[in-house]
Amino acid sequence: MKKIEITDIHMPPSDIKEGVLNNIPKDRMLLNWLINWVEDGLDKNLFNFGDLIPSKKDFAKFHNVSTGTMQNAIRYAEDLGYFKSRQCKGTMIADKNNPELSQKALSKKDSACFRIKKYIIENKMKKGAVLPAARIIANEIDVSQNTVRLAFDMLIREGVIIQNASSLNRVSKILNCDYNELEIGENTQEYNIEAQKGTLSKKLYTKIKQYISKNYKLNDKIMPNEEFAKMFNVSVRTVNDAMKRLNKEKIIISLRGRYGTRYINEPDKAKKETGEKSRFMSHPKSGVSNIKQSYSYDWERVLDQIKKYMITHHEAGDKLPSMKNLASILNVSTNTIRRAVNEMVEQGMLFCQRGKHGGIYIVEMPAKEDAYQWLALNPKFLVQ
Repeated sequence: MKKIEITDIHMPPSDIKEGVLNNIPKDRMLLNWLINWVEDGLDKNLFNFGDLIPSKKDFAKFHNVSTGTMQNAIRYAEDLGYFKSRQCKGTMIADKNNPELSQKALSKKDSACFRIKKYIIENKMKKGAVLPAARIIANEIDVSQNTVRLAFDMLIREGVIIQNASSLNRVSKILNCDYNELEIGENTQEYNIEAQKGTLSKKLYTKIKQYISKNYKLNDKIMPNEEFAKMFNVSVRTVNDAMKRLNKEKIIISLRGRYGTRYINEPDKAKKETGEKSRFMSHPKSGVSNIKQSYSYDWERVLDQIKKYMITHHEAGDKLPSMKNLASILNVSTNTIRRAVNEMVEQGMLFCQRGKHGGIYIVEMPAKEDAYQWLALNPKFLVQ
């Protein structure tokens, strides 16, 4: 094994400008260049299978593109079998005809491709049908939107879907084959790895659930996923999958930053039942009276204080005090007010305008019963 230096490259860089003029994406131009470079280098014995390629950063500088664009191109080439990556080693030249490649563990993107194909088959989507948006697919198959977008790119190269660029911001995904013709490899290593992942995640989910119920009280903050991974000798990714199941069943609730993950144990309670109490009060079973120890974000608790203030002091069309003044009135930080106001803007209740006549304007008044019900449960936040 040897390391190929950027100075050893025997081909000129890709002509990115020509690709842009012909509406060819940069990463596709780079992909074609990488394929030609590998095949030509192997034919001329300039390097061998297993040799390490230059770093993404060096490649990006060589082609005068961003590191992210170069990374996408290398990832595409890896999907086609020209490269393989090894942790702590780097990316190396691979034999795309070697069956060993089919034995590699699934990445997040590979797993997403598998699940999208399964989604297409289960929903009996035929040729010409439009796939839902990436965020909807991400929610359906339980992965991130970014992973879904990467999986879409891979499925395009496989000929499963095609792109219909309807606008600069949205790209429709259209099936290029009938669901009856689509294979997801139920008897392949890909299917078996996916099944094993699901089984391992399910077993770990049961172990973590038992551990949490035994060692934590309601509303306690539980230890990070990394600690669970060390305890049960599994990857953090497997722990994350198990935690997602616990979140869905309302055994735990995971929040960002200092809030952490807390044990709530509400598996049988629907949103309509827990509603205001679970979001804005301390857990009813926890015996915790201080609302600061609740498992809600600060902005969630402040949101209904703003609604009550609107009902008490204003009408639709009125201009609210500035965020700084609202923060002073409700005795919270300006950042907390800003987050709550942004949420109400998204809900269509408020409208923010900049400039000389700018400010926060009321578009729609909140329902009185909601705000007063919350205040009945939390009288300490009554605004005089």
